Amino acid sequence: MISKESLSKLKEWLGEDGINFFNKMKTEHGRLDAIFMEGGIPHPVHLREGMQVRNFLRGLDECKDWDAHKLDNKWVKIVKKVL
Repeated sequence: MISKESLSKLKEWLGEDGINFFNKMKTEHGRLDAIFMEGGIPHPVHLREGMQVRNFLRGLDECKDWDAHKLDNKWVKIVKKVL
């Protein structure tokens, strides 16, 4: 799916805060692309943090030709591998 080198780059880019955020989503909501309420406003991880991850992946050589559908379908699996 994606090389170990690219996973390392994503892990470095996410940093401790990003890894902690996605681990929290997994623990508290059972999925990385959760939608939860934050101060009475829905927080759609797929559209917020997920978009940031997809934009990062677009910058990797092996992902640069992936269309939006492929990125949408793979970003969660890729982040799970990093965690």
